[in-house]
Amino acid sequence: MSDAVQTRPKRPRLKLVAPEPSEQNFHEAAAQMLDVAVSPPAMWTCFPAGNVPLPPEYAAKLARMGLHSGWPDFLLVHRGVFGIELKTSNGVLSRTRMVRTRRGGLREIPGQATVFPKLVAAGMCIAVCRSLDEILAALADWQVPLRVTVPVPPMRVTGGAA
Repeated sequence: MSDAVQTRPKRPRLKLVAPEPSEQNFHEAAAQMLDVAVSPPAMWTCFPAGNVPLPPEYAAKLARMGLHSGWPDFLLVHRGVFGIELKTSNGVLSRTRMVRTRRGGLREIPGQATVFPKLVAAGMCIAVCRSLDEILAALADWQVPLRVTVPVPPMRVTGGAA
């Protein structure tokens, strides 16, 4: 018999992690918070161009009407134009891609990684936010009037002058 002691391999410890809300739930919560927090004369709207699946004929119609892809989820106006892009903890900016049209031709769909720098160059400030606290921090950084004051950690906001 061997002198070595037989041991079972260690099982990895389970790490409990709170479930992350879907981007849809995050988007709805952000809209509700903006309704409550943003004070006039500031105004905001949602830009759901990439968040709502559309049949190809409707997507083509909106494109012909001038809808451009790659814009932030929310647009806010107060002495400037601001964009808020929502991402989950592991979400990344969309990339430019090529798609085939119904007739077989190639069409370029610009992604956020390409469009955001152009929007910033045009004067828009953009924040990519992964929580409601980050949205409030961006609004405070941009000096957007708020109905409530909430202490939030500072964040880095890209682009433009406020």
